[in-house]
Amino acid sequence: MTRRWRLFSPIPVCCALCCGVSSARALAQDETVALRGARLLTITQGVIDNGVLVMSGGRITAIGAQVSIPTGARVIDVAGGTVMPGLIDGFTNLGTADIPSLGRDDDEATDPVTPHLRITDALNPDNRFVPVARNSGVTAALCAPAEGNLLSGQSALIRLAGTSPEEMVLSTPVGTHVSLGEAAKTRYGQKGRAPMTRMGAAALLRQTFVNAKGYADKLAIYERKLAAHEADAAEREPPRPERDLKLEALLPVVAGQKPLIVGADRFDDIYTALRITAEFDLPIILNRGAEAHRLASELVERDIAVIWGPVGASYQELESERGTPATPALLSQAGVRFAFQTGSIENVTGLLHQARSAIIYGLPYEEALKALTLYPAQIFGVADRLGSLEVGKLADIVVFDGDPLEELSKVAMVFIGGKRF
Repeated sequence: MTRRWRLFSPIPVCCALCCGVSSARALAQDETVALRGARLLTITQGVIDNGVLVMSGGRITAIGAQVSIPTGARVIDVAGGTVMPGLIDGFTNLGTADIPSLGRDDDEATDPVTPHLRITDALNPDNRFVPVARNSGVTAALCAPAEGNLLSGQSALIRLAGTSPEEMVLSTPVGTHVSLGEAAKTRYGQKGRAPMTRMGAAALLRQTFVNAKGYADKLAIYERKLAAHEADAAEREPPRPERDLKLEALLPVVAGQKPLIVGADRFDDIYTALRITAEFDLPIILNRGAEAHRLASELVERDIAVIWGPVGASYQELESERGTPATPALLSQAGVRFAFQTGSIENVTGLLHQARSAIIYGLPYEEALKALTLYPAQIFGVADRLGSLEVGKLADIVVFDGDPLEELSKVAMVFIGGKRF
């Protein structure tokens, strides 16, 4: 017999913390589940009223207004609710930082150039803030190193479920992170180390990329000589270049295979990012971008996406004081793809607030939805798996009791891999 369940209220944040809601579950649910009667925000195929969505094996298997529910499926009546893809947080230290007394593992404040650091080595599946973010509708996030170093390390796109970092990680490395502006020069200038100025930061970046390209050339020469040796034993076996983890981490970047994700807010810092990446022909994603709207035409010309925000940053740092909550609307009007972010666990439940605020300042409703779902999936290279309600995509889904972009709407259900949390 088919079982039916009614929509009910979400677990409060306090319960998630006190009861220790666990992520120790398989990401793919074998059971077939059907959500019936809700408004479906597909993101790419319009809105389906009174629709049906079927999940099985961790993926969406059917969606539409007239869908036959498989025999034996668990049917959940979500009439009056709204179903949409899980939200994607475009930048956070979720899973790597905790309450102050337990410290944080996302910021290695010992060297301005640390591109070889991998955020996955700091990722804790049992971190108390993971279920808090999940209960606010976030099912995936770009987990990244903090921005205190000039080159801070490599990020990973994670799903907010799993018993190990390997289970949580969907893609890694997504990119290597750079921070331009005050952070690195303030941190290391106080120690009497470079970079002490913006000039020093730019020069150190250039030298690092020169070194990385030189390292790539050495490895290419070695591979050619090794191939010659293997083809002809008379050829001497070449010595392998000494391994350099810092430069090795930058090889995908200088080869154009992975982007630099550059944090910059001020107009001139963004220009520096564009100038240096153009000099070395490096792919780039702009992070934060308080004044990104002033360079929108350049961003469009080079197809550079922005991980914008978070709202309120302009009140925390002088670098972003000329930013405006209207930036998302201005970027959208210019044709720049962008995603929203919380920035850190300090704003762990605030992703929807970013979108709601942007709508107040002129961003179209449909674009706000895409900036929470489809656009970050595209920016991070996983749009074949996340970002919209389509057959074959991962069943990472959120059910709201109303319209998700209305202030009073609440998360009622969260599914990751078809598994209900």
